[in-house]
Amino acid sequence: MAGSSRVKALLARNDQKAVQALITPDWVLSTFSRGKATEDADYPDDAREGLGEVRLNEVSVGYGDEAVLQNVTLEIDRGEFVCVEGPSGVGKTTLLNLLYGSLRPWSGQAKVDGVDLGRLRSRHVSRFRRKLGCVFQSYELLPHLTALENVLLPLQLAHLRVSRPKERALDALEVVGLSDKAASMPAELSGGQQQRVAIARGIAHEPRILLADEPTGNLDTESTDDVMSAFEAYHEQGGTVVLATHDERLRDRHARKIVRIVPRAA
Repeated sequence: MAGSSRVKALLARNDQKAVQALITPDWVLSTFSRGKATEDADYPDDAREGLGEVRLNEVSVGYGDEAVLQNVTLEIDRGEFVCVEGPSGVGKTTLLNLLYGSLRPWSGQAKVDGVDLGRLRSRHVSRFRRKLGCVFQSYELLPHLTALENVLLPLQLAHLRVSRPKERALDALEVVGLSDKAASMPAELSGGQQQRVAIARGIAHEPRILLADEPTGNLDTESTDDVMSAFEAYHEQGGTVVLATHDERLRDRHARKIVRIVPRAA
């Protein structure tokens, strides 16, 4: 049926991976599962359940008058490591923009970290985003600041009441394996190290969900492995990771769940 979701449950013989196939007018979104608070006063009143989770139910979203994703249903539990894959232009970044609150759902219900994005007031959007972690393909480090300062400054600016900010920033650098590079300038770091500083910046405020858009796209294999180790370290502490990638090696080595977006067959 055009425009509606079609769900199939498939059980593999060995690991019993559950598969959901979600059919949309333009794209197919399928989910493959493999093998894991406190209340926040500045959240809207509905943020009492679903912390660290993603719940999309028949959601459509796009830009201008063009729908990119339609009638998408997706569930991500707290503590899962999810890879979003698909060819360029298929909607991976659109999905992350929706989860980050940059796009509002046109229809359906979208809940991220317990917040109903369709009901989220404009004045609460920035507060909502500050509760998430986000890592981009470009490192976006300030060249005149040390690694520690690149983690510490955003933490202090976005979270004015955070306790022990320097200690948190140092702890985040330790999680990504860069405690010995705290005093280094970005120009003194490799590409992989700069991306790990960006991950530390994204987790210093201890978010329940970390979003990443092609974070290893510009890195060599060795640097990619180091960066993915940083994501694993965050995940092992109970964080939810949603990572968009086209790298099948990363998917196979790290994903506990795979969300695959492909063009719908004619």
